[in-house]
Amino acid sequence: MNSTLKQLKTFGKLSISLPIALTSYTGYILFDEQLSGEGLLFALGIFFLSAGASALNQLQEVKEDTLMVRTQNRPLPQGKIKTNEAIALILAFLSIGTFFLIPFGWLAAFWGWMGVIWYNLIYTPLKKLTAFSVFPGAIVGAIPPVAGWVAAGGSIIDVRIHFLAFFFFLGQMPHFWLLVLKYKDQYKKAGFPIITDTLKKRQISRINLIWFLATFISVLFLPAFDLIDRHVIIWIITPSTILMMIWAVRTTIGTNEANKKKHLRQQFIVFNSFYLWIMLLIYIDKI
Repeated sequence: MNSTLKQLKTFGKLSISLPIALTSYTGYILFDEQLSGEGLLFALGIFFLSAGASALNQLQEVKEDTLMVRTQNRPLPQGKIKTNEAIALILAFLSIGTFFLIPFGWLAAFWGWMGVIWYNLIYTPLKKLTAFSVFPGAIVGAIPPVAGWVAAGGSIIDVRIHFLAFFFFLGQMPHFWLLVLKYKDQYKKAGFPIITDTLKKRQISRINLIWFLATFISVLFLPAFDLIDRHVIIWIITPSTILMMIWAVRTTIGTNEANKKKHLRQQFIVFNSFYLWIMLLIYIDKI
């Protein structure tokens, strides 16, 4: 039983699907202006759609996963899940997700499915064609909050949701590039074009720093777009963001070849933890 659950967790990338679901919940409560049980049901739908998209991605890239150390222990390369079983699980994930989204209307379901379509039919094929697939790939991170916003009754032309989507879009860039930098040799072995074939490592680090800073600066504009109201939350966010800017500069300058992989891992964890911190503060703001 434990082994089966572990395989399901890995196949659906549940540890990644959960944060994605939380971003959709963020979009929902920002329009609804309160913590919502209905919003959690919608987020649950996004969770299962994300699991389905992740599982489908593994089916699409099973040959590449077999060639990379970080992915060769996944269920499909190991043969622990057969192709027909994989298809059945993917359909189950996607069907359950759709079941939870339908009550919120066809438009909300459309935006939920747009994430699946963009990830599996646009970003995944592009990964094999260009090292710059990260740019369209980053759009995947901007879609769930839009879906949550629409599900709560928000308008797609509201400037607030455009900024919120932009905020999550910005964060996807360093997220993806840190992974590529850390596992560049494995990506190359699997046949993926990688950014280090085009740019020097120092150039990439500097560009990544710009994305770091752009993401942190965007946080300071959340109150300006009425996405955060309470002064106490604003006073918490402001110094947190400034500290993260200082951290980004220091860690970028402090990177060297001897400890690069460890350094990249720390950057990845700290940066993504900051996103969760900001979402937590948004939730507190709506209590």
